[in-house]
Amino acid sequence: MSKTKTQVSAKSKQFSELKDSELNFGKWDNYIYIGVIILALLIFFREGIFGGKVFASGDHIAFDSFKTFFDDAKKDGIFALWTPYIFLGMPNFAGLIGFSPRVYDLFGHGFGTILNLFASPESNPIFSIVLYYFIFGIGFYLYTNYKFRNRLVALFTSLMAVFATDLIQRMVTGHNTKVFAIMLFPLILLVIERLIDYNYKNIFQKILDVALLTIMFHIQLTSNHMQMIFYSYLFIGIYVLYVFIAKLLRKENFRSALMAGVFVILGAGVSVAMNADVIMSVKEYNKYSMRGVPSIQAQNNPAVKDAQPLDYEYATRWSFSPGEVLTFYAPYYFGFGDVEYQGQRANLYWGQMPFTTAPVYFGVIVLVLSLIGIFYNFRRNVYVQALTLIVFVFLLLSFGRNGGFLFDIFYYNFPFFSSFRAPVMIHNFMDAGLAILAGFGLYSIAGSVRSLADSEKFKKVSYVTMGIAGLIFIISVIGFKDSYRNSVMNGPKAQEYKKMGATQQQISQQLGQMAEIAYGNITSDLQLHSFLILLVMGLGLLYSKRMINYKLFMFSVILIGMFDLWNVNNKTVHWDNKSDTESAFRETDYTSYILKQNPDTYQYRIAELRQGELTTTNNYAFYRLQAINGYQGAKMRIYQDAIDVVGGGNPLLLGLANVKFVLTDPKDPAADTSFVPVMKGGKTVSENKLFLPRAFFVNEYKVEQPLTILNNIKAMNFNPRQTAFFEKDINKKIDKPDSTASIKLVKATIESYEYDVNATGNNLMFMSDIYYPAGWKAYIDGQETEIYKTDYLFRSIVVPAGKHKVEIKFQPETYYKGKSITLISNIVVGLILVVGLVGTFRKKKEGE
Repeated sequence: MSKTKTQVSAKSKQFSELKDSELNFGKWDNYIYIGVIILALLIFFREGIFGGKVFASGDHIAFDSFKTFFDDAKKDGIFALWTPYIFLGMPNFAGLIGFSPRVYDLFGHGFGTILNLFASPESNPIFSIVLYYFIFGIGFYLYTNYKFRNRLVALFTSLMAVFATDLIQRMVTGHNTKVFAIMLFPLILLVIERLIDYNYKNIFQKILDVALLTIMFHIQLTSNHMQMIFYSYLFIGIYVLYVFIAKLLRKENFRSALMAGVFVILGAGVSVAMNADVIMSVKEYNKYSMRGVPSIQAQNNPAVKDAQPLDYEYATRWSFSPGEVLTFYAPYYFGFGDVEYQGQRANLYWGQMPFTTAPVYFGVIVLVLSLIGIFYNFRRNVYVQALTLIVFVFLLLSFGRNGGFLFDIFYYNFPFFSSFRAPVMIHNFMDAGLAILAGFGLYSIAGSVRSLADSEKFKKVSYVTMGIAGLIFIISVIGFKDSYRNSVMNGPKAQEYKKMGATQQQISQQLGQMAEIAYGNITSDLQLHSFLILLVMGLGLLYSKRMINYKLFMFSVILIGMFDLWNVNNKTVHWDNKSDTESAFRETDYTSYILKQNPDTYQYRIAELRQGELTTTNNYAFYRLQAINGYQGAKMRIYQDAIDVVGGGNPLLLGLANVKFVLTDPKDPAADTSFVPVMKGGKTVSENKLFLPRAFFVNEYKVEQPLTILNNIKAMNFNPRQTAFFEKDINKKIDKPDSTASIKLVKATIESYEYDVNATGNNLMFMSDIYYPAGWKAYIDGQETEIYKTDYLFRSIVVPAGKHKVEIKFQPETYYKGKSITLISNIVVGLILVVGLVGTFRKKKEGE
């Protein structure tokens, strides 16, 4: 025990040598600095918070499409587990499309309720997300203030972390769940650091910290963004494991690090139980989704070994490239993304990642200070070593297919990793690690006044840094226009255009102007950022020589760092008017026509085609129209297989899918003669001549291989009323129905159907809804019967002779089991939290 106290004391001494007592607001210090973080965010997002502006990206609109769906479910008292509006139906809850508040999740629901007291998505959608940034920024301040025992260093690191361009872009692009997933990350690190330090005089305080750690892990899990959560756990795992091993080798107090690791595993495990309803449902759905099952083509291709759920090419489309490391210094180097040019928004990005609107930038001041932090502290500080390792590993993982050998190890060997896409997403956590390392760098510069030797050491560091920055400045003035233009003309975008059939003249015309604009921005970038580095290093030299005081130096660095990020971030934020999102859901002539002619939307589906293929829009869900197309990152594998093999515009596939109306742009008419135009307006509405009812009888079934079934649909060489295809024999005699057989849909909700059926024998009843065995159950007069996978992606049942009530209900047992586990584990953790709180309070009372 004495050894523990000695080491904690040593650490406290190390970080207390530099106190910012020269700028002392007394007991209000922390509140003022936290207020600065909040104020900076309010000012940056002011147009959305106070001006009614919004971000009208595709992801924002895709989610807003389901507003009427959630409103209807709430009105009917249904906790929506299924949505019928996209892809022939798909799990709403297990597919993480969105769901109503889970009141049985005491902590998750309670946390959401507290956030809604400040701002709800309905009242102020921007501010409701800015709250996540508040929590992240404040958490980062509390964590780094604990780590450095220096409030101004903590203020710097928190501002740099919360204003990292990639994190700001999460809201702009509508990836709000990613912000939610990282929101509590610094507070989680704070509790872990406290557990490693083992500075507890009160055992109940440790119980309280472990309970809080578990609750924060749980709230992070409720973001349901498994990829971000994986990166969070990977960061924490490397951090704690490295600290433990380093302390063990140094024969320091490694037991506290070991116990911290045990508590992290325990907390993470219990948090999974607290979120069991979601995790169990997602895990079950994963077995049927394109994130969990390889494509049928890959499974049937002998050349493809060890097929993964997402093929390598798809999973790595958003791979960061080693060349784009240059954007850490010059964010415009690869064109930047969306920029304002001559009053118009243009995308100048010429790198390999698709749909890229902004650079992965975290601040050139952060870059320089993090390198200084590593240089000064790497040998003696295990935390710097751990963070350096994390940043390096995460950078390699972000490279994905671009020589990222480490990514391949994870992709082929780590469970679920092959289900992730966009390796560049890991930069959110890499940026957090760099901000902490920059704190070490700033702290080290601030400590250069401690002795003449430290001052001389910093002088050498600053001269080298200033020399490099000066050289880059000179290069930008001399210019490198021809070499840059050549890079653009032979870059990824040029190769993409060539594959699309563009001529060299067309490529030169398109990319030549792009290169011209981008080059001017790059040279400005290089000059400005070199100047900022020279300014920070110059101020550091003046401070080390005691020519300016600590207060002026620290605030100057904070302001310069903020200017650096603010300058870049402002160019990545493109506000839209609220009317822009509302216009996406205004009543149209074509939706009005369809709904007026066919008000019962459970009797048919629609499809929107562009150049013969299905579009990726959820907009029709807003009108309560059920579509075969849609947008979701984890579609069902059998649906995606059908689209890949058959083609989304195939009339027979659309007919089997109960698609009655096909919508196309007037300038892009549906080419197939099976589509007959019936209305022309904003879009052309055509009727599908091969339209089939939602449910009908089939005369017989045949057994075929899955790929053969899809190819039969593609070739349109069978009559779906005559023959249904199964993948295995059901060993049942099927009778051909006579003219008196009938099927009538009498009642339908978002997750149940009721039919009045008159069967004239052992009749096969085909239903056009997607086959999903993990929850859908069929009942004939109250007795459960088996549902068969039919025509590869649909379902059917066998109905005996006579009049029957047939009910099809979505009743996923996994969800209900998970719900019970979630409730029980929430109660248990709540009791532990109460024990920790009461015990801590009593001990403090006794101490007084």
